[in-house]
Order: sequence, then structure tokens, then C-alpha cells
Amino acid sequence: MHISEIIRSRRRELGMTQEQVAQRLGVSAPAVNKWERGICYPDITLIPSLARLFETDANTLLSFEPELGEEENLAIQREVDRLVREEGYEAGFDYAQEKMRLYPTSDELAIVLTQYLDGSLMLRQIPGAEGYRPVLDDAYARLAKSVVPAVRDQASAMLIAKAMQEERYEDAQRILDGIPDRTVDKEERQAILYAREGKDEDAARTWEARVIRIAADLMGAIVGLIEIALRDGRKDDALECAHRAQLAFEALGQPAWMSLMPRLAAVTASGDSGEAIELLDAVMTSLYGGDSAALQGPLYRYSDLNDLTDLTSRMGALLLSEVENEDEYAFVRAVPAYRSFVEKWKAVGSVWGTRSGHPKCGCFRP
Repeated sequence: MHISEIIRSRRRELGMTQEQVAQRLGVSAPAVNKWERGICYPDITLIPSLARLFETDANTLLSFEPELGEEENLAIQREVDRLVREEGYEAGFDYAQEKMRLYPTSDELAIVLTQYLDGSLMLRQIPGAEGYRPVLDDAYARLAKSVVPAVRDQASAMLIAKAMQEERYEDAQRILDGIPDRTVDKEERQAILYAREGKDEDAARTWEARVIRIAADLMGAIVGLIEIALRDGRKDDALECAHRAQLAFEALGQPAWMSLMPRLAAVTASGDSGEAIELLDAVMTSLYGGDSAALQGPLYRYSDLNDLTDLTSRMGALLLSEVENEDEYAFVRAVPAYRSFVEKWKAVGSVWGTRSGHPKCGCFRP
């Protein structure tokens, strides 16, 4: 709660008027009114007197909390997500920045909010995105120096990705060299410890999160190998990599769009327009809920991942935009089936755009 809200709330609880507060503190009633409206703040020398008057302490008055609890952390994440979905990106962005200023030492909260805002900027194709980018980049730069290893590594990874995107390869290598090698797999040790303590659900959630992360890592590795094979002129190797990746993702209970993306990458790079259209249609079907039962099998029994349709539908809209505008899909736009493909998925997207997403998972992805 903001200091303005606390002042207003405590004054009303104690049955005092703004004039009475002003008289007790030796200030004007308009000054108290401005405090309660958040226009300005009480002078620092008035804080002790204000705390005594309201029968509280300075820490409460200033909303100071030595540590942000897990529930409060998740509540902030959910509220940012709700604001972005229901009131627009700017509302969620401003709320997130306010909370990060309120909890400046909570790097765990800051990295989650920054990554969420960063992802939403792309997935939701926010107008004026360049105006938000410097704030997010500054946050990553600060968090890359965090004393929390996981936060530091995640922020560094984002800075590396940005440097590579901008072809600043020396900067990317410098950041990468600064990331220490890990000798202890903390996640694995934590899952084993949970199991030994009889906390089976916590252990299962930890292992399930690892499976999901392995699938994401596998996607990056396979697509990288496919790109190298195609640059070397080894199309058959690229397609074989894609086939094996599809089998692996299906075995891991991943949705169809994830199973098909490696082959789509191979086919797109090789310029096979007929198969590309078929794969794009299958991927879009999956992204728009065609295999909503995915991630609900025994590998994900304890993870609440059963409603990611808001996320995946936005991924579908982004993919469609890329097909329409990016050079890598120019060969697809030349085939007769392209127009009907675009019309079909624009119509589907317009229907989904009227729905409100209800992401339930604690992973808080954009």
C-alpha cells in the first residue's frame, strides 16, 4: 500500500478529518489533502510525528517490508498480467515499475516482471515499443550484476541475446565469459531433497519444471543444428534432425506446434512452399487450441499448465504477422494457397481477440 493510501486509511480509521491532522502536525489542510492524493509527500522530519499520530510506526507508514514474501510476489505478477491483458500494456508496465521501485532489493521479482514485459512487448506487438525498450534494457543491465546467481544468469542471457541480435558478437562473448560455470545442479538437489523430506508434490513440480525447460533447450539446440546443416547444404540431415525432434517432443507430451517447429524451420529455409503452408496451418491449429490437452499428461500432473491459450493465441498472431511481412516467408506468399491461409487465420484470430485469457500457471509467461 502506498504512503498516500496509508495516510488516508489510518486517518479515517481513527475518525480524524484532514483539518485535525493538519492542526496536530502544524501544516495546512491542503497539504494533507495532497499527501492523500499522492501529489506530494510529507517532509521526512514529519514522519515520526505522523507515525505517532496514526498509532503506527515509520516502517508501516513508509510501506517498508524487509522481504517480499512468495505470495505477495505471485500476487504482483498476476496483477501485472491482468493489467496488460485487460487495461493495456502501459497500465501493466507502470504498475510493474512502481512495484520494482517499492521493492528495490527483490531482484527475483524484478527479473520476472522485466522478462514478462519484454515478452509481451513482442507477442502483443505493442505500438511505440521503442519507448519502453530503454527501461527494460537498463533493468537487464542492473540485474546482470545481481548477487542472486539465477537472476544474474537470466539477465545476462537476455543481454547476450540482444547483443547477438544486433550483431555485437564481442559484447556477447564478453558477457558470456563473465558467467561462472556451475558445479552443483541446485534444481536437481532441491528435487531430491523434497522427495527425501516426503514433499512429493514439491519434488514433482520441480522435476516437471525441469522437463519443460529441457524441451525448450532441446528446441534451441535442434533448430541450431538444422540451420548449420542447411548452410552446409545437408538438407537430408536437417530434415532428419527435425524428424527426431518431433518424436522427442511427442514423447515429452509437448503440444503439436512445438513438435512441428523444427521441421517448419528446415522447410522454410529450403523453400518448399507447399509443405511450408501445410506445416504453418498445423502449427496455427495447435497454437489456437487445437491440442489443448497437451501438457496435461503424467509428465505434468502437478504443474498448472492447462490454460495457456492466451499466450499461444498471441504467438499465433505473431507468426501470422511474420508470414505476411518477413523476408524468410516471401516464397510462401507466392503460392495460391497463401491467400486462403491468411484469411482463415485472420478470421480465427479476430474471434480469439475478443476472448479474455486466463493463464493459471505460476511460471508467469507472457
